[in-house]
Amino acid sequence: MAIARELCTCDYSYHILWPLFRAAGIRGALRANENELLSRFIAPIISDGTRILIAGSADTATLCTIGRMCGTHRPQFTVLDRCPAPLKLIQEFAAERNIPCRTLHADLTSYADDGCWDIVLAHYTFHFVPPEERFNVLERLTRSLAPGGKLVCVNKAVPQISAETASTSTAAWLEKSWQKLQAAGLESVLPAPFYDQLLRQGAEAAVRRRIAISSAAELTDGMQRCGLTLIEEDVAARASADRLVADSSIILAASRPS
Repeated sequence: MAIARELCTCDYSYHILWPLFRAAGIRGALRANENELLSRFIAPIISDGTRILIAGSADTATLCTIGRMCGTHRPQFTVLDRCPAPLKLIQEFAAERNIPCRTLHADLTSYADDGCWDIVLAHYTFHFVPPEERFNVLERLTRSLAPGGKLVCVNKAVPQISAETASTSTAAWLEKSWQKLQAAGLESVLPAPFYDQLLRQGAEAAVRRRIAISSAAELTDGMQRCGLTLIEEDVAARASADRLVADSSIILAASRPS
């Protein structure tokens, strides 16, 4: 939170709110079943020196989780984000643990490296990319892959929220989050007026993302239009054979032709 209060440049103070959600259990790291599916695909294609780009990361969790999948191998990590706050946290984390990782302060809508990466991971990243920019970002990430490189996207697999129900959804999100923060004893961590403002901004932003959420079909179609070959599609956290629960996610992987 101290780093975020100094460095966060998001539309609202997203990275101040995020660690509070972590501490209260409102948001977590990669879920166990999602982790298992990712590991099953990613672990076999990682070796010493594999060049991995984590394209967007709110904190150290994705680096930490993917790092555990590497076993004894030492890939070369780069974490990209448009906000300097998580990058500072990741720099400290990697330095303390001697993890080969560099950070890159950049916006994916204008990112322009070519042929650099063996694996690009976008973990819920497309929720934060405006709909009109998603294909542009897919094209840029495709160009950034080395021949034979893999683009891996993890995305929520839940229905959109309609604009008509936005206010109701915002109120429900706010009430649920505040209850969990109080239960965790975190209601007085920040000055009350700032806390209230931050939570309201967070609720409104979360609902906006759900209204415009990227679908698996949109990402799959975009990958294919970029010339990628879809090689993996898995759904994590199915409640039953025909219904997705609130924390369901889909993992899509595509390869750039050699």
